[in-house]
Amino acid sequence: MPELAEVEVARQNLARWWQDKAATEVHILDARLLVATDPEALVETLQHPLTTMRRRGKYLIAEFTNDHAIVFHFRMTGKIVLSPIESARFARLAWHIPETGWLIFKDQRRFAHLQLFAPNTLKDYAPLAKMGPEPHDLTPEILGQRLAKPRLLKAALLDQATVAGIGNIAISEVFWRTKIAPDANTSDLTDAQIEALATDLPAYFDEVIEKSMADEIIYLEERSAENIFEVYARENDPCPRCTTPIVRTRIAARSTFYCPHCQAI
Repeated sequence: MPELAEVEVARQNLARWWQDKAATEVHILDARLLVATDPEALVETLQHPLTTMRRRGKYLIAEFTNDHAIVFHFRMTGKIVLSPIESARFARLAWHIPETGWLIFKDQRRFAHLQLFAPNTLKDYAPLAKMGPEPHDLTPEILGQRLAKPRLLKAALLDQATVAGIGNIAISEVFWRTKIAPDANTSDLTDAQIEALATDLPAYFDEVIEKSMADEIIYLEERSAENIFEVYARENDPCPRCTTPIVRTRIAARSTFYCPHCQAI
């Protein structure tokens, strides 16, 4: 499932391929991709030049010269790829950009979606309006305030209203980096641990973005994927820090990977 880093790679790719250009052809291949969106209005907007491609948490926001915006949410398997032809396996939407090629929204499991917003309506979109700060905007003070309510730390960080863009993989990785137990509660965190989280979250995402940069994002669940993570999906592998076998458990209803020596429960 894409998290902040994978969506940021997509943002940079799309900005490079699409900035200041308009689609000359648009093919809606699966209307289920569209949420609360008129197909004709979507096509009309895509035929305007792109002015801005930005990211908020795990969402991509494309803004156009007609003052409309399209919000893309990849969910579990969605991605946008560049292709010389308009067809591809799992293609749901294709639009042609002159001197670039076909941009294709692919989604194997069909959970991804997009939504078109008329001028001045995006501010009312609840998932964005409720979203917490980006990891790169955190300070220990800000993070401490957002974790003030006692609850399972992992559940708090999975909540996008706490911090934007964090997902299950990032939590396993950053907890390992900061030696925080996977079942830690927010009320048990020391000031030093909060400072470590505020520092390591943006550093982690910067590293994953750099390692993941490619024309097509390959998610970890795909057959051709390379596991670039230290502990996630590495059950029984030696901990990179102490060589103790990595353990897999289930916390906050999600798979969690940790070192029982470095992150004693």
